Amino acid sequence: MGMNCVRQFAYLALLQRARECGAWQKESRVKAHILAAFLGYALWVTLKHLLQRRPAMVPQLSASGAVYVQPLSPMKALALLSTLQSADIVLPTTDGREIRLRRITKPTAEQKSLLHRLGLSLPERLKSLSKCSADFAIA
Repeated sequence: MGMNCVRQFAYLALLQRARECGAWQKESRVKAHILAAFLGYALWVTLKHLLQRRPAMVPQLSASGAVYVQPLSPMKALALLSTLQSADIVLPTTDGREIRLRRITKPTAEQKSLLHRLGLSLPERLKSLSKCSADFAIA
């Protein structure tokens, strides 16, 4: 509870600094911020309800060494899934062209279990864009 209050205070301080430098002077920016905050909240609540309907359990050790199972919270679920990454693989060919492949890291057993409980699956490969992230770093 106390840490949540600290985060909220830090966020309010950040908003105050943004107001002082004029970042919130345009109505469109305020509306965009409200939309982003609302979408984030809606996704959070949706994930919370999905986890309650299809509970994913996390084994925990108690002080006595006994193992008990605790339901997975949205924060823990996001932390678990946050290590999934996509990468652009660029392979040069002998004729000067490049083959671009976009891949996703292989999920761990725990991540696979969570994705299955949520009814989600990862594609084996993603659509390649005309430019990959490496191009933007060079440009």
